[in-house]
Amino acid sequence: MALPSSSKPASTPATKRQMAKRHAVFKALDADVFTQAWAENSALTTRSAQALQSVGVVRPWRDGQVVLSRGQPTSTALLLMKGRLRVSVTTPEGEEQLLRWMLPGEISGLSSVFAETTYPADLVSVGPSQVLHIERTRLIDLISRDPVVAVDLLRILGLRINQLFDTLADQGMHSLEQRVWAALERIAKFNSVKVPDGVMLRVSQTDLAQAASASRQRVNQQLRHFQDQGLIRLGYRNIVLLRQ
Repeated sequence: MALPSSSKPASTPATKRQMAKRHAVFKALDADVFTQAWAENSALTTRSAQALQSVGVVRPWRDGQVVLSRGQPTSTALLLMKGRLRVSVTTPEGEEQLLRWMLPGEISGLSSVFAETTYPADLVSVGPSQVLHIERTRLIDLISRDPVVAVDLLRILGLRINQLFDTLADQGMHSLEQRVWAALERIAKFNSVKVPDGVMLRVSQTDLAQAASASRQRVNQQLRHFQDQGLIRLGYRNIVLLRQ
């Protein structure tokens, strides 16, 4: 993983080595490529989404409403139609840890529905959203009749497993600098837009702190260090990874 160098004082201009690392990061963080790749890989195909819509029921959710809670029994898979859902867990110490955001076209709850077990995270609506709820019996009936949909759902489950390993790897990093940078990279994959001077991540420092498993104060200090190095620009509820 490409990381910014921390060997120079914060006031020192970026060295050629730092700039090389920065360019390596942006080679991997091209917003257009990420947006296309994430949309193609994490969302269901149009055919599968339409098939699921034929057997599901759309429900509206308000900002802040809890769609599902960790440990809650569920027999329903959820396909996000509009809006955004926040996926998080709460540690034994009572601290919320942000895992990711669920975007339109993504489906959740498959493992709980197929295994007939409880939901593993908290799912909260961020702003107004519309969610397609698909009952287990109807979902099982659909995939028994349509192998194309079944394969597509298996692909989604495989991606979720890979994402879980990525998150566990990030949490295993000992350096706060590494954890914060890894969180920035992870968020850029599914919640960023291209701007003239780089890539803008639509995330608050509180959310980033939860994603990096650290206090907001420590993450803020690390972000200011990145900013002093010329790697990022801090804004209101957004962070821009700067191109050089």
